[in-house]
Amino acid sequence: MNASPSLAILTLLLSIVGMSCSSPRESTTGLPVYTAADVSGAADWPPPVAKAELQLESEPLPLEVGVVVFEEGLRNPDAQDARDKLRSVETRLAAAYLRDILTESGQWGAVRVLPGASHFAALTLSGVIIHSDGRDFVVDIKAVDATNRVWLDARFHSQASAVEYLDTTTEPFRPLFVAIANRLRVAAEDLASTDMARLMGVADLRYAQELAPEAFSAYLSEENGFLQPNRLPADSDPMMARIARIRNQEALFIDTVDEQYVDLREELGPTYRLWRRSSFEQAEYLEAYTERASGRELKAKQGSFAAMQQVYSAYRSVRIQEQDLFELATGFDNETAPTVLEVGENVVRLGGTLDEQYSQWRRILGQIIVIEQGAL
Repeated sequence: MNASPSLAILTLLLSIVGMSCSSPRESTTGLPVYTAADVSGAADWPPPVAKAELQLESEPLPLEVGVVVFEEGLRNPDAQDARDKLRSVETRLAAAYLRDILTESGQWGAVRVLPGASHFAALTLSGVIIHSDGRDFVVDIKAVDATNRVWLDARFHSQASAVEYLDTTTEPFRPLFVAIANRLRVAAEDLASTDMARLMGVADLRYAQELAPEAFSAYLSEENGFLQPNRLPADSDPMMARIARIRNQEALFIDTVDEQYVDLREELGPTYRLWRRSSFEQAEYLEAYTERASGRELKAKQGSFAAMQQVYSAYRSVRIQEQDLFELATGFDNETAPTVLEVGENVVRLGGTLDEQYSQWRRILGQIIVIEQGAL
């Protein structure tokens, strides 16, 4: 008698798990494999960060911080499947959570999530997610200020346990974000008051140079890789006054977009957490299965229906959460609210995704500066 379709699927899944896992995230059949132990590059992960208290400050530094939406180092940027959509959501949620932790520390001035790279803030943080499976979260973080001084360039690894998923109000990988915030605090302590004043001046000039390169190209020079001011504009410089006004307009846009990131977290957060928890459970099970299969006695006889059922149940749980989250993420991108802003006497309506809106807005700001520069 022929095997049933369900048994055939289970047999295929079990054979995938029993392989050497040379392709840790996807097998030749197209089915994902979630084991963390055999992920390519795992040998380069640092030890998981230890749990630590977030270092708080009563007097923040007068520096604005920008956290650029993280990059996804795992996915193929040309692919369009469900898991890639979820990874895209993850880059935004991770950046927003880091923003929250930095704000909670009380160390900084305004901390904002930037949809794209810019010189808007005096200190800019960028991140690349190296691995994320619900159990292990590995990310590369780089913090660079406006003078090109690198404050932080390191890889962070956090490992969650089942306990972290019991409390639905806590981020399972909070220790990783706390470690980043505390490391930045240490770096800030090395900054003298004179360096702080210089940094803030360079930040203003670099932002102006980004928007109006011809007008401000002579104000900054590079020495040994670091930017320094050649001269400062007069306090009454009308161009700097326009730059300040444009910068306030950009801050308004970023704050408007930030409200949509809050909506993203509220709408997708619970399902995203369930998806990560399901991925965590499958990663734990498959690693245990691999250990048992390599020489230890299986609770269920290898090749039996019970063993196959265990694999299939773990896989099915993750796929269900993936599909729910994919539908929510797709809906969020398709329904991203247009941003309507006032620029002088004109009203600008920006459409598309948040990233596309930010690009449109920055082009408009540059055009405004060019027009006003010609009117001087």
